Amino acid sequence: MSLFGHSHQLSRRRLLTLAGGAVVATATGIGFAQSASAASTATGYGIDYSDASLTAGSVAAAGYGFVCRYLSWLPNSKVLTLSEAQALTAADLGIVSNWESDGLQDWQSGVPSDPYSQGAGHATEAQRQALANGMPSSRPIYFSVDFDLQPSMYSALNSYFDGVASVIGRSRTGAYGGYHVIGELFDNGKIAWGWQTYAWSGGNWDSRAQLRQVQNDITVSGHDADLDQAMAADFGQWGGTGGGGGGVILPSWPNITDGMTGPSVQAAQYLLRYHGASITADGQFGSGTLAATKSFQSAHGLGVDGQIGPQTWSALIVQVQDGSSGDAVRAAQVELNRFGYGLTVDGNFGSGTVSAARAFQSAHSLGADGQVGPQTWQMLVGTGNGASGGSTVAPPWPNVIDGDTGNNVLAAQYLLRYHGASITADGQFGSATLAAAKSFQSAHGLGVDGQIGPQTWSALIVQVQDGSSGDAVRAAQVELNKFGYGLAVDGSFGAGTVSAARAFQSAHGLGVDGQVGPQTWQMLVGS
Repeated sequence: MSLFGHSHQLSRRRLLTLAGGAVVATATGIGFAQSASAASTATGYGIDYSDASLTAGSVAAAGYGFVCRYLSWLPNSKVLTLSEAQALTAADLGIVSNWESDGLQDWQSGVPSDPYSQGAGHATEAQRQALANGMPSSRPIYFSVDFDLQPSMYSALNSYFDGVASVIGRSRTGAYGGYHVIGELFDNGKIAWGWQTYAWSGGNWDSRAQLRQVQNDITVSGHDADLDQAMAADFGQWGGTGGGGGGVILPSWPNITDGMTGPSVQAAQYLLRYHGASITADGQFGSGTLAATKSFQSAHGLGVDGQIGPQTWSALIVQVQDGSSGDAVRAAQVELNRFGYGLTVDGNFGSGTVSAARAFQSAHSLGADGQVGPQTWQMLVGTGNGASGGSTVAPPWPNVIDGDTGNNVLAAQYLLRYHGASITADGQFGSATLAAAKSFQSAHGLGVDGQIGPQTWSALIVQVQDGSSGDAVRAAQVELNKFGYGLAVDGSFGAGTVSAARAFQSAHGLGVDGQVGPQTWQMLVGS
């Protein structure tokens, strides 16, 4: 049969979902590219492609940190080989293994009578190839569901993935598919790994998916590819560490808020217009821009605070290149003009804009391909002062009560322990935590209601910093990990916790001192 990679099959999908407008993923759950080297920054973005002639060096030079590569029935030119895997590893690129024969598209003409056996057969060959290419036996394999599978097929789908798991184990079983497929499989415990595509997802994202395919039909060194974003530190990669790129320092995304003015405000306005907002791009962040930002955040599953910070920038940007046109190009032209390129902001990405993009990239040690992709966007927007005025808006302290669960509960328990409570920090607000909260409130002259609200949070928190140790540090580490920093919750405030605190502060418009004091605590707990 004729086999195609996602980058070919999905070229027509946008007509089904977004009428030609590509969507760039949100960064929910991760601390995206916070003042990091390319080694960590590039881990945020990678590509998938079926053209094996795209070299590892070209991928690394473009600043990507990982690739998603195919396993399939042989012979097949799109399949990863040992020599390619070795080259990718040598370039310090992570590799994600994905099985795709026809992506189960033959199911559209009839679901197989024994989907379990089909899944087992696919997994057997996928594992054989992956191990032959050097993949460690502990790493997962994603199996493609490459069409808008209907609910009537869910029973067969679950059986197929039971067959996959019978060969490689449930803990190594992953799926590629749209929002509803990924949700169905996670909900039923059929997969441990999810790679969700924006196609057939209607702007919805499943927060359990470790990978997102966020844009199709980008060009990398003259080759077609799709853009992917990692939503967790571990997304099933193996081979290199995800460095790629070559050590370029990328700045943090700025925090643009109500009341600010300047070219980066104007660029954000043009990007909001690209995504459908009816606002004027005048460089003034007022009520219209605030409302448009909140609407965009709500539509893309982001925290709705009206601030254009790292997660919102990551969702707004789209790759533009020679031949592109419209408001996203205007946004890029505005940002390039901050660096003196003197472009006409006409929304036409022609030779002048290509030349300016290449010059900017060369000056900032990026791959000089003349395209404004994720790394170039971040360098453009994050470098220098593109907006001024406004102020950082701290979120309100949450109200954590009996019966609640999660990270804020766990952090509160660690803080109660710091103040002498003999309770287990398990993230479950039960009777022991209720009693400890009431005891703490009574001892500190607070209203004794057992709820951990603004006054109780303010009394519980203590400043922790480099060299601090104990349960208050554990509480800070738990809160930082809400944003994807992946710290060991060991109660030792060392270099890793300092780095995470600085990154979080930079991303949220706070003073960057690496200490977790009152403002940082409130931003951590309330966000």
